Amino acid sequence: QPADRARRRLLVVEDAPLVALELEQVLIEAGYEVVGPAMTLERGLALAGEEALDGAVLDVNLAGRLVFPVAELLTTRGVP
Repeated sequence: QPADRARRRLLVVEDAPLVALELEQVLIEAGYEVVGPAMTLERGLALAGEEALDGAVLDVNLAGRLVFPVAELLTTRGVP
Protein backbone atom coordinates (compact mmCIF):
# COMPACT_ATOMS: atom_id res chain seq x y z
CA GLN A 1 0.00 0.00 0.00
CA PRO A 2 1.55 3.31 -1.05
CA ALA A 3 2.16 5.66 1.86
CA ASP A 4 0.41 8.58 0.14
CA ARG A 5 -2.86 6.64 -0.26
CA ALA A 6 -3.71 7.33 3.40
CA ARG A 7 -4.11 10.98 2.47
CA ARG A 8 -6.33 10.36 -0.56
CA ARG A 9 -9.89 11.54 -0.07
CA LEU A 10 -12.71 9.78 -1.86
CA LEU A 11 -16.26 11.05 -2.08
CA VAL A 12 -18.87 8.32 -1.66
CA VAL A 13 -22.39 9.00 -2.96
CA GLU A 14 -24.71 6.06 -2.19
CA ASP A 15 -28.34 6.09 -1.04
CA ALA A 16 -28.55 2.55 0.35
CA PRO A 17 -27.39 2.81 3.98
CA LEU A 18 -25.97 -0.71 4.28
CA VAL A 19 -24.11 -0.45 0.97
CA ALA A 20 -22.77 2.98 1.96
CA LEU A 21 -21.51 1.69 5.30
CA GLU A 22 -19.89 -1.38 3.76
CA LEU A 23 -18.23 0.67 1.02
CA GLU A 24 -17.01 3.21 3.57
CA GLN A 25 -15.50 0.44 5.72
CA VAL A 26 -13.75 -1.21 2.75
CA LEU A 27 -12.26 2.11 1.63
CA ILE A 28 -11.10 3.02 5.14
CA GLU A 29 -9.47 -0.40 5.53
CA ALA A 30 -7.72 0.19 2.19
CA GLY A 31 -6.24 3.40 3.63
CA TYR A 32 -8.51 6.06 2.14
CA GLU A 33 -10.27 8.94 3.87
CA VAL A 34 -13.97 8.83 3.02
CA VAL A 35 -15.91 12.04 2.42
CA GLY A 36 -19.58 11.34 3.06
CA PRO A 37 -21.22 9.07 2.34
CA ALA A 38 -23.73 11.42 0.76
CA MET A 39 -27.14 9.79 0.46
CA THR A 40 -28.89 12.45 -1.63
CA LEU A 41 -28.13 14.21 -4.88
CA GLU A 42 -28.12 17.58 -3.11
CA ARG A 43 -25.61 16.44 -0.47
CA GLY A 44 -23.45 14.84 -3.14
CA LEU A 45 -23.41 18.10 -5.10
CA ALA A 46 -22.52 20.08 -1.98
CA LEU A 47 -19.62 17.81 -1.06
CA ALA A 48 -18.42 17.57 -4.67
CA GLY A 49 -18.28 21.36 -4.86
CA GLU A 50 -16.83 22.11 -1.41
CA GLU A 51 -14.38 19.35 -0.53
CA ALA A 52 -10.81 18.68 -1.63
CA LEU A 53 -11.13 15.29 -3.33
CA ASP A 54 -8.86 12.80 -5.07
CA GLY A 55 -11.65 10.64 -6.50
CA ALA A 56 -15.23 9.51 -6.10
CA VAL A 57 -17.41 6.41 -6.00
CA LEU A 58 -20.91 7.22 -7.23
CA ASP A 59 -24.15 5.25 -7.21
CA VAL A 60 -25.84 6.10 -10.52
CA ASN A 61 -29.41 5.96 -9.17
CA LEU A 62 -30.17 7.89 -5.98
CA ALA A 63 -33.77 7.10 -5.09
CA GLY A 64 -34.79 7.50 -8.73
CA ARG A 65 -32.58 10.52 -9.43
CA LEU A 66 -29.48 10.20 -11.58
CA VAL A 67 -26.13 11.17 -10.08
CA PHE A 68 -24.81 12.68 -13.34
CA PRO A 69 -24.83 16.31 -12.04
CA VAL A 70 -22.35 15.23 -9.34
CA ALA A 71 -20.19 13.45 -11.92
CA GLU A 72 -20.24 16.52 -14.17
CA LEU A 73 -19.22 18.81 -11.30
CA LEU A 74 -16.37 16.46 -10.35
CA THR A 75 -15.24 16.31 -13.99
CA THR A 76 -15.22 20.11 -14.15
CA ARG A 77 -13.01 20.14 -11.05
CA GLY A 78 -10.69 17.46 -12.51
CA VAL A 79 -11.66 14.83 -9.94
CA PRO A 80 -11.74 11.24 -11.29
